[in-house]
Amino acid sequence: MKNTLLAAISMLIVLSSIAQNRYLDEIFSDSEISIEKDLTYGINVDPLLNTSLLSPAYVQANAMQITAEKDSLLSLIGTGSAIPNGYFFPYALDSSSILKIKQLKMDVYMPDMSVDTMANRPVIVYVHTGNFLPPVVNGSYGGSKEDSAAVELCKRWAKRGFVVVAPNYRHGWNPLATGSAGLVVRRATLINAVYRALHDVQHNIKGIRFDALNMSNTYGIDPDKVALYGAGSGGYIALGYNTLDKQSETELEKLVFGGVSVITPSIVGDIYGNGGLINLYEDNGMSTDISICVNAGGALADISWLEAGDAPMVTFHSPYDNFAPYDTGTVIVGTTGDDVVDVNGPNTFMPKANALGLNDVYAGEYLDDPFTERARSFYGTDMNNAPVININEPIVIGSDGMEGVFSFIVRDGSGNIEPNGSPWEWWSKSDLDAAVTSTNAVTGGSYDSDEIHENQLLTNPNMSKAQAMLYIDTIMGYMMPRVVKTMQLGNNWQSVDVDEIRIKTSNVSVYPNPSSSLVNVLSNIDNASIESVEVFDVAGTRVLMSNVSASTSVQIDVRDFAAGLYIGEVSLSNGQKTIVKFSVQ
Repeated sequence: MKNTLLAAISMLIVLSSIAQNRYLDEIFSDSEISIEKDLTYGINVDPLLNTSLLSPAYVQANAMQITAEKDSLLSLIGTGSAIPNGYFFPYALDSSSILKIKQLKMDVYMPDMSVDTMANRPVIVYVHTGNFLPPVVNGSYGGSKEDSAAVELCKRWAKRGFVVVAPNYRHGWNPLATGSAGLVVRRATLINAVYRALHDVQHNIKGIRFDALNMSNTYGIDPDKVALYGAGSGGYIALGYNTLDKQSETELEKLVFGGVSVITPSIVGDIYGNGGLINLYEDNGMSTDISICVNAGGALADISWLEAGDAPMVTFHSPYDNFAPYDTGTVIVGTTGDDVVDVNGPNTFMPKANALGLNDVYAGEYLDDPFTERARSFYGTDMNNAPVININEPIVIGSDGMEGVFSFIVRDGSGNIEPNGSPWEWWSKSDLDAAVTSTNAVTGGSYDSDEIHENQLLTNPNMSKAQAMLYIDTIMGYMMPRVVKTMQLGNNWQSVDVDEIRIKTSNVSVYPNPSSSLVNVLSNIDNASIESVEVFDVAGTRVLMSNVSASTSVQIDVRDFAAGLYIGEVSLSNGQKTIVKFSVQ
């Protein structure tokens, strides 16, 4: 039996004779989903293979040769002809061309068509984390579509009936630039890295939409129902994707130096990925629209980008994230502490999103489910000792307009708050060792896996798969009803509300509720006594196991319980199991 809140709710649905709901519940098994790896979805210029391309001055000085190479590449791509190998080699190894290119890959997870009769399935596009540099080089255990949490989330969505697309995207910026121009270089190269990634994700979504509408619909998708989910750095991409819709928005004061924006459309393309000297994407006529934007970590480049008409938003974020401010704050280079750019976290942007009515489609629908109650329990909380990247100190989590935000506040075994910004992530030290060895062999670097491991534990102290699964359970429990409601999925999406995910108590009564001392659990079924009661907190940790000798009532002492919501699984002598909830004051 899984000791998680999500498992308890899933069991509730089954035991209450409520049919499993596609999209809310896992209705396919591991053996019933298919996973296709490393499918090419695009080809574009990779500045990591010629880092001089990060400099606009270099691009402009070599514009004539770059234009000729771009025209040749577009011709080869358009005709499906072979591209000379030199274009794929780093400039240091082959200087015959200035432009160096990369094939962009994606993984697709979906219910196998041999078992799934639905022809048009909704899509979730997963955008991974990674600090816009390759794994290991970014000082991290991960940063690709292969990350442990990435694979777990994609599988869970596929088992719920979605088609899940996990693209990689291009990396490349200079976080270590120093001197008088250091800030300009750091900011310009990072902003352009995000901008390139936006183009990659746009191209990916436009590509699968084109396939669905104009070709064979290879993956059996509904092109009108696309959700975007970004984790960590992918959260920055997802939020930018959802809100950047005017070229003038790339000319904010913080993006302009010497009267010129760090984003130059004539070099890198417009906001839709068209044009630009070092951009190979061409418009296929497809929309880039999404139905809902979800981010776990990451922040919004600027709150001015957020406007009426943007997609509904759901956010998972820790006030103690050291890399993406929960409030308004400054992105810094993790290794040096140098400033990069000011951005806005959910404590700032979500009240505006709600005020604009972006989340009206699901607001107010969830008044009694434990995930929403837990999210709301943090409203108005003073957060002390938040990371210095937040401008305001102390942070006060908003009391109004925060619907759609689930705040992850992680505590250790002693109840102390951990500086954990991504508790849903985990990694294997042996996998990290292998990745570092491989990276050092390819790059000639001297990366130290022990050092990377220890540094990552500073911001995810009790990292483990078991911990990550608990937080992924919560992500699913809070996110999926909102996705179903927003995307109008299934036959009963109109009624996906409290009745769909609330705790049923018809077989068992609990009183007093709330309580600060004793809680009574009473069987309401004749000739059915209580055999056991297991109690879990909202993180899914079992806090009590009580075996009973055929009694119709059980008394639970909660005086040592922390205040909050608890879930009880009650086993009855007639074989039924019922889920109850109660609050401790």
